[in-house]
Amino acid sequence: MKRLIILLIATALIFQSCENKKDIHSTDRIKIISKDSVIKKNEKEISTSTNLFKNIPLKNFPIIDSTNFDNFEKIGIPDNGIIKQLKLKTKKEDLKNFRINYKIPFSENFTTITITYQSGDHELFTSLITVNTKCEIIDMLEIAYDEIAESAFQKTSRIDKDKIIVTNWNWMSGEPITENETYTLQNNGKLKEIK
Repeated sequence: MKRLIILLIATALIFQSCENKKDIHSTDRIKIISKDSVIKKNEKEISTSTNLFKNIPLKNFPIIDSTNFDNFEKIGIPDNGIIKQLKLKTKKEDLKNFRINYKIPFSENFTTITITYQSGDHELFTSLITVNTKCEIIDMLEIAYDEIAESAFQKTSRIDKDKIIVTNWNWMSGEPITENETYTLQNNGKLKEIK
């Protein structure tokens, strides 16, 4: 009888041990599947982002951007749905004539592009935009501006790997007054003004 009880207890322990191992393997399998799913999802996001921007010309540093009404239709490519996918929002409502100008090789963690768009018939804006792998806008900076109503205001920029210098021009008093703003692009794609 003692042997039968010991045999039953041993069988129960072996059975329980097998169940625990089964649970561990099952859990490990779930973790492996989850990890593979995340990797495939990230690859899909990067692929989507890469495909969206693949036809945009690449410019290398240093870059001078002085996009204006005289030259904006000669550079870049007309928007082919990129603006809609990015869900671009600005304070202006009457935007038209979107052009995707060029990509900038700041980082492999995000994509940096410049776009030009017209507001009404007298204002032209060029913005630098950083975009993550999910094709969401991280940050945006106006790097060039031209207006032809009074021809008194303009904005140009110099883009280097370590900084972006935006120069604001004002001719209202006859003599040009300039003011510089300097920005850095952080590793997360956010722009930070240097005071």
